[in-house]
Amino acid sequence: MIKFNNFHNTTFLSDGLILSRIANIFWILVAYVGAMVLQNIQKALFIQSIVFTFIIAIYILLYCFSHSLTNKRSWFYFIVQGSLIFISSFLVPKGSPVILLCLLPVLVAQSMTIFQKSIKILIIFIAAYFLYGVVIWLNYGLQELPIFILVFFINLTIVNFYSVIFNRQVQARLRMEYYLQELGTAHQKVEKLTLANERQRMARDLHDTLAQGLAGLIMQLEAVDAHLKKGNTNRSQEIIHQSMIRARETLRNARTVIDDLRTQSIEKTDFNCEVYGKIKEFTEATSIKVDHDIDPIPELSTLKMEHSLYMISECLTNIAKHAQAQRVNIMIKKMNKYLIMKIEDDGVGYKTNTIGKYSGNYGLLGLNERVRLIGGKIEIHSFPCSGTKISITVPIL
Repeated sequence: MIKFNNFHNTTFLSDGLILSRIANIFWILVAYVGAMVLQNIQKALFIQSIVFTFIIAIYILLYCFSHSLTNKRSWFYFIVQGSLIFISSFLVPKGSPVILLCLLPVLVAQSMTIFQKSIKILIIFIAAYFLYGVVIWLNYGLQELPIFILVFFINLTIVNFYSVIFNRQVQARLRMEYYLQELGTAHQKVEKLTLANERQRMARDLHDTLAQGLAGLIMQLEAVDAHLKKGNTNRSQEIIHQSMIRARETLRNARTVIDDLRTQSIEKTDFNCEVYGKIKEFTEATSIKVDHDIDPIPELSTLKMEHSLYMISECLTNIAKHAQAQRVNIMIKKMNKYLIMKIEDDGVGYKTNTIGKYSGNYGLLGLNERVRLIGGKIEIHSFPCSGTKISITVPIL
């Protein structure tokens, strides 16, 4: 409610309200002309008419700035405006009924717009009635008071009925403008979050395609260099041939990421075949023995299959680059409604509390991001000289 009130204050002078204000100023001028005509028909009062004109000008000026005046001095505004109406009624006494019947209902209607509490509106209403009664009594006598009060009551009822309907329309419009503004703000926030998520996704995908592919090529080239030094040209040619195949595959994957077509292409992929293919590539590139125990995995969703395959690939890449391992054990099981993936190595290990503290080591951070995106859990156990154990749990459904 506080937020809406602030919005109401800052947007009160919308186009519709400006038109309403112009209409009210026109109504005040009509009352001025009517009062002047009635007074001058019966008895012309030159000096009083000039003063009356000056007072109406002040009244209109205060009305034009009523929005800023009523923010801090609401009662002061109504007292001053009521006093101007009261004085005007005595300056042109024969035109006082027009002034009172035209301006007092507008003042009461304005109080209904400004004040939120009924007691304040009631006070303005009673004050207007009292002011009207005093002026009629002094200008026309007690014998005319009942008929004038009846006319004033009917007029006030009609004007206030219109004011209530108008205020409800204004409030509805202000609420709509407020919610549209909030919706626009929320849309901007969503757009920023979308851009941030898209950048993270691009960083992940580039790491899992280009970075991993290039890392594999580097390891194969290092193996070629080692074999060439030993004079083993046949084995070197085999590895070079594998490197060419891997380079083409990396290029194809990079193009797929750039075109954002991975989702369509991976739908026809068999999870188990892909895992065995990655194990074979890892063994050929590193000569590290891999023991595996892989159950037939039921059909996974495209998103979960994509992330699961990249997580396995990332784990193997990290082992090849950093672990200095002699043996790797991979276990993939289906337990109840979960896919359990465990990858262990007997390498040098590391301190798990250093994850994310050094720039350039994005692999493990990418693992955590991918696990979070598919609603899974990851546990990493590693100590220096004790190898590393990574356990990933992913809901199948």
